[in-house]
Amino acid sequence: MARKTDDMKLKNIYNKVQEHPGKKAGFIARLLRINRSEVTRSLPALEDKKLYIAEDDQGGLWPFHDSH
Repeated sequence: MARKTDDMKLKNIYNKVQEHPGKKAGFIARLLRINRSEVTRSLPALEDKKLYIAEDDQGGLWPFHDSH
């Protein structure tokens, strides 16, 4: 059952980044009421699920889509 919760959290993080592109991990975390570190630690897991988020030089998070 924990797996579904993790998947839900990942999807929520990805959705918030899509809704607020360019915002930092702390902003996304506050919206979801989770720790900032949970957002940043989730980035590799999101990539594994083909939900890609890039972080710019200022720490902003941007969703992007694989064109393949």
